[in-house]
Amino acid sequence: MRKHQLETPQHEKFRRGKRPIGTSVLKKSRTQYVWLNVLPDDLWLKVRQGETVWGALKREGVELESDCGGLGKCGKCKVRVLSSIGPPSKEEEELLDEEELKQGIRLACRTEVDKDFVIHTEETDFEAEYFQILKTGHRPFFHTQPLINKRLITLPPDLLDEGISEMDRIKMVMVPEYQDLVAPIHCLRTLPERLDATDYHGAAVLHENSLLAWQDWEEVDCHFGLVYDLGTSTLVGKLISLIDGSEVAVVSCLNSQMKYGSNVISRLKYLQDHANGLERFHNLLINDLNRITTRLLKAANLQPNDVFIAVAAGNTTMQHFLLTLDPSGIAEAPFSPVLTDGLIVGAAAVGLELHPEALCYVMPTKSGYIGGDLISVILTSGAWEQEDEIILGLDLGTNGEIFLGNHKRLLTCSAAAGPALEGATISHGMIAKAGAIEGVSVEADNVSYQIIGNIKPKGVCGSGLVDLVAVLLHCGYINHEGLLRPPRKNRIESLDSKMIKRAGVYEFLIASAEESYSSRPMYLTQKDIRELQLAKAAVAAGIQILMNDMGIVTEDIKHVYLAGALGNYVDPLSAIRTGLIPRFNPEIVTSLGNAASTGASMALLSKNYWRMANELSDFIEHVELSSRLDFNEFFVENMDFPKGNIW
Repeated sequence: MRKHQLETPQHEKFRRGKRPIGTSVLKKSRTQYVWLNVLPDDLWLKVRQGETVWGALKREGVELESDCGGLGKCGKCKVRVLSSIGPPSKEEEELLDEEELKQGIRLACRTEVDKDFVIHTEETDFEAEYFQILKTGHRPFFHTQPLINKRLITLPPDLLDEGISEMDRIKMVMVPEYQDLVAPIHCLRTLPERLDATDYHGAAVLHENSLLAWQDWEEVDCHFGLVYDLGTSTLVGKLISLIDGSEVAVVSCLNSQMKYGSNVISRLKYLQDHANGLERFHNLLINDLNRITTRLLKAANLQPNDVFIAVAAGNTTMQHFLLTLDPSGIAEAPFSPVLTDGLIVGAAAVGLELHPEALCYVMPTKSGYIGGDLISVILTSGAWEQEDEIILGLDLGTNGEIFLGNHKRLLTCSAAAGPALEGATISHGMIAKAGAIEGVSVEADNVSYQIIGNIKPKGVCGSGLVDLVAVLLHCGYINHEGLLRPPRKNRIESLDSKMIKRAGVYEFLIASAEESYSSRPMYLTQKDIRELQLAKAAVAAGIQILMNDMGIVTEDIKHVYLAGALGNYVDPLSAIRTGLIPRFNPEIVTSLGNAASTGASMALLSKNYWRMANELSDFIEHVELSSRLDFNEFFVENMDFPKGNIW
């Protein structure tokens, strides 16, 4: 996703290649599909790689203005591309003006979708509404055995005159595996009517040994489940087909709890000061999830009664909010949650608006800061199914959750990285939304930025911060101790011109007043660099402690998987150059996409993975860094940036 390479004569080549989001842990499918996200309706289309935007929209019935029928002659099928975009085609250069091209305007009929892509189809001031929320990912192949299944059943006429109960008739047909079949009261109350309406030939909705509902036989193929990723900042919902495992629709939104703090600690503090805080947080979360659900069902022309199962994964605090469990014990040592077991509850009991007998599975956790989201990441990575190769995984955000090992031994820890990796506490930091610089590179002595939404920069998000510091380290404008100053030799004129001395200290001019969205200059300050050093030192110290406890060195790790908002957008080379992760071969570093929702969907689609998640919770050895005497030693050791460039 980088636009340029560093190729100055006096410097080595600094390759900025970025991996596709959600690279599969296993072999990729022969047929390549990518996601096209169409705003403002948040429509998600799974399209064949290389198909044009015009073709994908036309196939789905989305109308665009055009006089030439997609031949590239009229210049009217304009869309605004919010993802990174290559140079315009010859037709676009002729039909669009220079300002439109700078803003990411392209012709739908000449724009091929060769990666996950975001476009906006309407002329509107949408920049403030567009947030880059990671929604998709790739999961490994496995045999599906959904938590809920449907079975066609016909009750023979000779059973109808025996004077036995309706439930016994059904059990007689379904024996031996369902001889202990039971049914909830709602199902029993409607069963005679439903049997009669279907002429005793229908679809039984089954969960374990329980009959949840009796439906028309045509509804046997209307078989869907929901997955919720309960992020601290963002929420993602997915509608999953329980027949073939495909993602039918994906919807996201900002977490409404954000108004009470952007991190878990702020919300826990609010709970301590407000008696009704838990109820308020639960209601905000459920309202968000129900809005997401409504949009998901609308996309597939479904009703709430069509869905019988949902799986939720999030950090331990967010899962407590979902269940209205008091997470106050997580706020201070020994950081004790109410519950770490995986839980199965009625969806209605937590406020989800689905079928009255729908169930909600909530992923198991390990500790106060190792939640169901990291359990999901481990499932997605395949680490616990690996007998020999050692795997390192990082879910990077305000807390850096880390795991290391395989089926023989698996360690976890949570490093308090602080908010810098999400753009907070940085002079011009911001979350990943329109206007945020998410990538930085240099070519022919010129600094180039990749900006979300292809507009003038408003600030820098976490991946952009790591990238910028990595580039300045590589070019010698930041030394290994983190000091920002011009190098003594091999100086680059364009970078020199951006080194501004203010109050006796150098700052790097990211964008001038004319170049920035706010018409005010943007700087990278010495304090910003120090904030990044503090964050990356905590993560690196956590990794080092796990490696020491495992008795291994860097070369023993065969795969490194990155997850979380930062983990999926940061360039692996930048993470290595800044010391956020050790100096691995970049080829072994892979993004898992939205691994929290992927792991939850694996549990939804396979009883075996739900069982595995619960076994994982017991099997994991958690290392509490706050009680480790060697943490401060490793933290201090990792404050400096690595010496020397990678290539």
